[in-house]
Amino acid sequence: MTAIVLGNFDGCHLGHRALFEALKMRAQKNNTQPLAISFEPHTRHIIQEPGHPELLTPNDEKKELIESFGVPLVLQKFDKDLFAVPFRSFVNDFAIQKYGTKIWVLGLDQRFGRGGKGSAETLRAFFPDLLIHEINPVLFENEAISSSRIREALKKGNIDLANAMLGRNYSISGIVVHGLGQGKSLGSPTANLQLPDYKLLPKNGVYFGTASFENQKHKAVINIGNRPSLGNRPVGLEAHLLNFDGDLYDKKLSVELAGRIRDEIKFDSLDALKEQIKKDIAFCNSCK
Repeated sequence: MTAIVLGNFDGCHLGHRALFEALKMRAQKNNTQPLAISFEPHTRHIIQEPGHPELLTPNDEKKELIESFGVPLVLQKFDKDLFAVPFRSFVNDFAIQKYGTKIWVLGLDQRFGRGGKGSAETLRAFFPDLLIHEINPVLFENEAISSSRIREALKKGNIDLANAMLGRNYSISGIVVHGLGQGKSLGSPTANLQLPDYKLLPKNGVYFGTASFENQKHKAVINIGNRPSLGNRPVGLEAHLLNFDGDLYDKKLSVELAGRIRDEIKFDSLDALKEQIKKDIAFCNSCK
């Protein structure tokens, strides 16, 4: 038998973590196994439009985060057929029969199923043998934390607000691919990331944080944007790792954004750009 939480869990933010903690407590109390069930792809990518919303946590990041909280994760395929299943059939065939659900933990006023008919109220009414528990939303600045709020903060470049609601630094992972070598010619070689589909990039600009690969972690200056001083390229992410000299090609690199340094701007000359890069590196070096 299992105790479940169900949702997209995009971001694995502090509100989600409260759900996971409540889930673990209820599961332990009732001698059941906790289980998080997350849909793949994001439900709105099927119901509305692929790629909208952009993702805070693609599946590999989501799985790593949720399981680090001590909760196993199952990725459940979501499609229009599942979306069309009536509420009671969805609960009986999907939750109870497939996953052996005995306990269901929900956020306050959480809705699911066709037409949004799934709720704590309807679960109690139609499935009296299920143990249903609701938890209150986690607030930040007197407003409920949500994936939408975090996306909005990131798109405005407000990394401090996003990180506060996430309970961690916003992270972006990808495989290091070959760029144009322009960073190296400027004296600050960069690792260019190939990003997962639909991954949300914060507002263009220069950030400071860390970059990790294998068992190494380095302070890093991270540029997000189209590099207008170098001829305007497609929007991407490149990271300059401080105190590192080596080959990162084809390695998986995880970048964490701890703060924002400045906007991305077009400089009058490459010398001016080089001077600013030195200042960005010095700023990053001074950060704890």
